[in-house]
Amino acid sequence: MARRLPRPSTAGLSRLGASGRGVTETGWGLVTLGLTSWLVGDRYHWPELLLLAAVTAIVLALGQVVVLVPRPVHADLQLRPARVTVGETATAQVDLRGSGVRLLPPAIEVPLGEGRARRSVGAGRTAASARNGTVRLEIDLPTTRRGVVEVGPATHVRTDPLGLFRRRREVSGTHVLHVRPVITPLPSLASGIVHDLEGVASNKLAASDLSFHALREYVPGDDPRHVHWKSTARAGSLLVRQFQLTRRSHATVLLDPSPRAYAGEDEFELAVSVATSIALRALADDYEITFGCGDDIVTTREPQIMLDLACRVHQGSGTLKDTGVRVATEAGGTSLVVVVSGGRSDPTESRHAVAHFPSGADSFLVRADLAAEPRAVRSDTHTTVAVGALGQLSSLLVRAAS
Repeated sequence: MARRLPRPSTAGLSRLGASGRGVTETGWGLVTLGLTSWLVGDRYHWPELLLLAAVTAIVLALGQVVVLVPRPVHADLQLRPARVTVGETATAQVDLRGSGVRLLPPAIEVPLGEGRARRSVGAGRTAASARNGTVRLEIDLPTTRRGVVEVGPATHVRTDPLGLFRRRREVSGTHVLHVRPVITPLPSLASGIVHDLEGVASNKLAASDLSFHALREYVPGDDPRHVHWKSTARAGSLLVRQFQLTRRSHATVLLDPSPRAYAGEDEFELAVSVATSIALRALADDYEITFGCGDDIVTTREPQIMLDLACRVHQGSGTLKDTGVRVATEAGGTSLVVVVSGGRSDPTESRHAVAHFPSGADSFLVRADLAAEPRAVRSDTHTTVAVGALGQLSSLLVRAAS
């Protein structure tokens, strides 16, 4: 009569089920094999199957020990660079510091983008670091489309030699890659387009400006050139001029967010590039810019802030009419209004958006139409520009301003 082997303990398998999210398909296959061998061998008194079940349990237990043994790994995730233009190269640089124990591939996973697709780095060979050593890994990042790509956190993936278990642990923070739209250099907007020399008066006072406000007592540090001598002679004490601070010229760029205004995604991207190029040129001319597309609106003098917004804008975030009303209410006076829309847009909507701004402001209605012939038509109230390619924008603006 065959001698029965002792039944393997089910405690380990129970704990295995409780942490099933760390078990791979191979691991579940081995669990199934072990349970089946044990049940069949116990019922039919088949010692070979009972032995197979015992070996399976030992292999599973050893795999769990390998995965659960503490193995400290620290990572420093950096983007090189963090801001790029569409088509440029960007990488995620991961510096690993381990405990000297060889990492089995794949060692590091880095989630990318909205869909959180993961890029794995097989670091089994490169990350077999010396004790207290650091290994540097690089992952290419997607830059083919404009947008904001969330990168990270870097995840250390631990597994056993047979690939039965997998354990993930986040070892870094999350970073954001800004993929900026393609832009084109433009001539100065200050030449023949914007005629706001004195700006719009504000409520702030300054020691020197264009708009005289009042006289006040002299204090140490005041410019002697601002002493008002006639008033000083009458008052018997030094009096200096105080001025009202004026704002520099202000330009507004509105981008139509309506999907029905564009023939497709490529046409919208052309519109984004056109609007961004004009806004950057205005900033280079030292104007304050209000850039708006749907719910995304920013007023700034900093190119980086405006470019970061240009990475985020998207279709369907509002309407051109609502954007025009909000910007006209928040931004106040402006000397230049540029409305950028698509080839399928209604020109009436662009004109209505311009109507919310001061009547003395120069207005440009730019149509980004991939199928259009380049042209610039000027009227008494506004200038209409049709752009079929980004490279045409510079010559069209010069023609419109002449």
